[in-house]
Amino acid sequence: MTLPSPLCADVTLQASAADDPAEGALVRAAVAGEGKAFEALIQLHGNRVFNYIYQMTRQAQDAEDLTQQTFIKAFANLHRVDTTRPLIGWLLTIARRTALNHFRSVRHSEPVADELPSQELSPAQQAERRDRINDLWAHARRVLAPRDFEILWLRFAEDLSVAETARVVGLTQTHVKILVFRSRRTLIKTPFTP
Repeated sequence: MTLPSPLCADVTLQASAADDPAEGALVRAAVAGEGKAFEALIQLHGNRVFNYIYQMTRQAQDAEDLTQQTFIKAFANLHRVDTTRPLIGWLLTIARRTALNHFRSVRHSEPVADELPSQELSPAQQAERRDRINDLWAHARRVLAPRDFEILWLRFAEDLSVAETARVVGLTQTHVKILVFRSRRTLIKTPFTP
Protein backbone atom coordinates (compact mmCIF):
# COMPACT_ATOMS: atom_id res chain seq x y z
CA MET A 1 0.00 0.00 0.00
CA THR A 2 1.53 3.29 -1.08
CA LEU A 3 0.48 6.36 0.84
CA PRO A 4 0.44 9.88 -0.57
CA SER A 5 3.01 12.47 0.32
CA PRO A 6 2.04 15.12 2.90
CA LEU A 7 0.10 18.16 1.75
CA CYS A 8 0.44 21.74 2.88
CA ALA A 9 -2.55 23.55 4.35
CA ASP A 10 -3.96 24.73 1.03
CA VAL A 11 -5.95 21.58 0.44
CA THR A 12 -6.70 20.54 -3.11
CA LEU A 13 -10.34 19.57 -3.06
CA GLN A 14 -11.38 16.52 -5.01
CA ALA A 15 -14.76 15.59 -6.44
CA SER A 16 -17.12 13.75 -4.15
CA ALA A 17 -18.54 10.35 -4.98
CA ALA A 18 -21.81 11.98 -5.96
CA ASP A 19 -19.89 13.72 -8.76
CA ASP A 20 -17.91 10.56 -9.61
CA PRO A 21 -20.06 7.45 -10.18
CA ALA A 22 -16.86 5.49 -10.89
CA GLU A 23 -16.07 5.61 -7.16
CA GLY A 24 -18.94 3.21 -6.41
CA ALA A 25 -17.65 0.88 -9.12
CA LEU A 26 -14.16 1.01 -7.57
CA VAL A 27 -15.59 0.11 -4.16
CA ARG A 28 -17.52 -2.83 -5.60
CA ALA A 29 -14.42 -4.02 -7.48
CA ALA A 30 -12.27 -3.74 -4.35
CA VAL A 31 -14.85 -5.74 -2.36
CA ALA A 32 -14.68 -8.37 -5.11
CA GLY A 33 -10.94 -8.66 -4.46
CA GLU A 34 -9.40 -6.47 -7.13
CA GLY A 35 -6.31 -4.96 -5.50
CA LYS A 36 -5.89 -2.32 -8.19
CA ALA A 37 -9.35 -0.93 -7.40
CA PHE A 38 -8.44 -0.43 -3.73
CA GLU A 39 -5.14 1.20 -4.75
CA ALA A 40 -7.16 3.58 -6.93
CA LEU A 41 -9.33 4.46 -3.92
CA ILE A 42 -6.19 5.19 -1.90
CA GLN A 43 -4.90 7.44 -4.68
CA LEU A 44 -8.28 9.19 -4.84
CA HIS A 45 -8.67 9.87 -1.10
CA GLY A 46 -5.26 9.26 0.48
CA ASN A 47 -4.12 12.89 0.53
CA ARG A 48 -7.32 14.11 2.16
CA VAL A 49 -7.21 11.40 4.84
CA PHE A 50 -3.53 12.10 5.53
CA ASN A 51 -4.08 15.86 5.69
CA TYR A 52 -7.03 15.49 8.07
CA ILE A 53 -5.04 13.24 10.40
CA TYR A 54 -2.05 15.56 10.16
CA GLN A 55 -4.24 18.42 11.35
CA MET A 56 -5.08 16.33 14.41
CA THR A 57 -1.60 14.97 15.20
CA ARG A 58 0.69 17.72 13.83
CA GLN A 59 3.30 14.97 13.37
CA ALA A 60 4.00 13.75 9.83
CA GLN A 61 5.23 10.30 10.90
CA ASP A 62 2.18 9.72 13.12
CA ALA A 63 -0.11 10.94 10.35
CA GLU A 64 1.48 8.53 7.86
CA ASP A 65 1.12 5.60 10.26
CA LEU A 66 -2.47 6.49 11.16
CA THR A 67 -3.38 6.99 7.49
CA GLN A 68 -2.09 3.52 6.74
CA GLN A 69 -4.06 2.10 9.69
CA THR A 70 -7.15 3.91 8.43
CA PHE A 71 -6.91 2.29 5.00
CA ILE A 72 -6.22 -1.13 6.52
CA LYS A 73 -9.41 -0.79 8.60
CA ALA A 74 -11.28 0.53 5.58
CA PHE A 75 -10.18 -2.43 3.46
CA ALA A 76 -11.36 -4.88 6.13
CA ASN A 77 -14.77 -3.22 6.29
CA LEU A 78 -15.23 -2.10 2.68
CA HIS A 79 -18.12 -4.53 2.23
CA ARG A 80 -20.17 -2.31 4.60
CA VAL A 81 -19.92 0.82 2.43
CA ASP A 82 -23.02 2.35 0.91
CA THR A 83 -21.80 2.96 -2.65
CA THR A 84 -24.50 5.57 -3.25
CA ARG A 85 -22.84 7.95 -0.75
CA PRO A 86 -19.44 9.65 -0.92
CA LEU A 87 -16.69 7.41 0.43
CA ILE A 88 -14.65 10.28 1.91
CA GLY A 89 -17.02 10.82 4.85
CA TRP A 90 -16.77 7.17 5.84
CA LEU A 91 -12.96 7.24 5.49
CA LEU A 92 -12.65 10.40 7.58
CA THR A 93 -14.82 8.84 10.29
CA ILE A 94 -12.44 5.87 10.44
CA ALA A 95 -9.47 8.26 10.40
CA ARG A 96 -10.88 10.29 13.28
CA ARG A 97 -11.52 7.21 15.42
CA THR A 98 -8.08 5.82 14.61
CA ALA A 99 -6.43 9.11 15.60
CA LEU A 100 -8.47 9.38 18.82
CA ASN A 101 -7.45 5.83 19.77
CA HIS A 102 -3.85 6.82 19.08
CA PHE A 103 -4.17 9.83 21.41
CA ARG A 104 -5.58 7.63 24.16
CA SER A 105 -2.64 5.23 23.95
CA VAL A 106 0.21 7.71 23.48
CA ARG A 107 1.13 10.85 25.39
CA HIS A 108 3.09 13.42 23.47
CA SER A 109 5.55 15.55 25.40
CA GLU A 110 6.85 17.61 22.49
CA PRO A 111 5.34 21.03 21.77
CA VAL A 112 3.28 21.27 18.61
CA ALA A 113 4.47 23.55 15.81
CA ASP A 114 2.01 26.23 14.69
CA GLU A 115 2.79 26.14 10.98
CA LEU A 116 3.04 23.38 8.42
CA PRO A 117 6.44 23.02 6.79
CA SER A 118 6.57 23.80 3.10
CA GLN A 119 6.78 20.63 1.02
CA GLU A 120 7.79 22.13 -2.30
CA LEU A 121 8.90 25.32 -3.98
CA SER A 122 6.14 27.25 -5.68
CA PRO A 123 5.67 30.57 -7.49
CA ALA A 124 5.48 33.73 -5.37
CA GLN A 125 1.70 34.10 -5.51
CA GLN A 126 1.12 30.50 -4.46
CA ALA A 127 3.61 30.87 -1.62
CA GLU A 128 1.91 34.04 -0.40
CA ARG A 129 -1.52 32.39 -0.54
CA ARG A 130 -0.25 29.31 1.30
CA ASP A 131 1.32 31.52 3.99
CA ARG A 132 -1.94 33.40 4.51
CA ILE A 133 -3.90 30.15 4.74
CA ASN A 134 -1.36 28.64 7.14
CA ASP A 135 -1.48 31.78 9.27
CA LEU A 136 -5.27 31.70 9.37
CA TRP A 137 -5.40 28.02 10.32
CA ALA A 138 -2.63 28.48 12.91
CA HIS A 139 -4.58 31.41 14.37
CA ALA A 140 -7.77 29.31 14.44
CA ARG A 141 -5.87 26.46 16.15
CA ARG A 142 -4.62 28.86 18.88
CA VAL A 143 -7.98 30.55 19.47
CA LEU A 144 -10.46 27.66 19.22
CA ALA A 145 -10.98 24.54 21.28
CA PRO A 146 -9.65 21.39 19.52
CA ARG A 147 -13.15 20.09 18.72
CA ASP A 148 -14.22 23.45 17.26
CA PHE A 149 -11.05 23.62 15.15
CA GLU A 150 -11.65 20.07 13.90
CA ILE A 151 -15.21 20.88 12.86
CA LEU A 152 -14.09 24.05 11.02
CA TRP A 153 -11.35 22.06 9.29
CA LEU A 154 -13.80 19.42 8.10
CA ARG A 155 -16.35 22.01 6.93
CA PHE A 156 -14.03 24.41 5.13
CA ALA A 157 -10.65 22.77 4.44
CA GLU A 158 -12.12 19.37 3.58
CA ASP A 159 -15.27 20.98 2.13
CA LEU A 160 -17.61 18.46 3.75
CA SER A 161 -21.29 19.27 4.04
CA VAL A 162 -22.84 19.88 7.45
CA ALA A 163 -24.35 16.38 7.32
CA GLU A 164 -21.03 14.75 6.44
CA THR A 165 -19.22 16.74 9.14
CA ALA A 166 -21.84 15.72 11.70
CA ARG A 167 -21.40 12.05 10.76
CA VAL A 168 -17.60 12.23 11.05
CA VAL A 169 -17.57 13.88 14.51
CA GLY A 170 -20.66 12.10 15.84
CA LEU A 171 -22.81 15.19 16.47
CA THR A 172 -26.16 16.37 15.16
CA GLN A 173 -26.27 18.69 12.16
CA THR A 174 -27.77 21.42 14.34
CA HIS A 175 -24.91 21.08 16.83
CA VAL A 176 -22.36 21.33 14.02
CA LYS A 177 -24.05 24.46 12.65
CA ILE A 178 -24.03 26.08 16.09
CA LEU A 179 -20.35 25.24 16.66
CA VAL A 180 -19.39 26.58 13.23
CA PHE A 181 -21.33 29.80 13.88
CA ARG A 182 -19.76 30.29 17.32
CA SER A 183 -16.27 29.46 16.07
CA ARG A 184 -16.54 31.91 13.19
CA ARG A 185 -17.83 34.60 15.56
CA THR A 186 -14.93 33.92 17.96
CA LEU A 187 -12.42 34.21 15.11
CA ILE A 188 -13.94 37.49 13.94
CA LYS A 189 -13.81 38.97 17.45
CA THR A 190 -10.26 37.78 18.20
CA PRO A 191 -7.42 39.96 16.88
CA PHE A 192 -5.52 38.11 14.16
CA THR A 193 -1.90 37.42 15.09
CA PRO A 194 0.09 35.60 12.38
